[in-house]
Amino acid sequence: MSWLQEESEVYKMLQGNQETKAPPRQSSSFRLLQEALEDNPEGITTLPTRLTPNVQKPIVSSPPPVLRQCEKCHSGISGVSVRITEGRFRHPTCYVCEDCGLNLKMRGHFWAGDALVCEKHARERHNRVSPRT
Repeated sequence: MSWLQEESEVYKMLQGNQETKAPPRQSSSFRLLQEALEDNPEGITTLPTRLTPNVQKPIVSSPPPVLRQCEKCHSGISGVSVRITEGRFRHPTCYVCEDCGLNLKMRGHFWAGDALVCEKHARERHNRVSPRT
């Protein structure tokens, strides 16, 4: 038994596809572009009129981006921001511990009064306020 079974339906289907010598179908828009390229070998400067839409698309103005204000440096935030709580934002570079300047991204923050601090300084402040006896 050979690995190729000429009686199989798959083999017949593959052979049938190879036997057809008809060129592949092209979309009408591709055909128009091909004709335009063949007519002007230096390149297309304008699209054929049959491809150019007749209807003008309406120009929709987008609303201005919402500018948030950084609560640390008090300047506007136009790109990425860190939301501390509802209505309170900081630049990613301003999201740092008040005591040591450690960036709190991927670490989280702790409140010490109104200050954002890292875990180490939150523990130190807590121990200063309520010393153990």
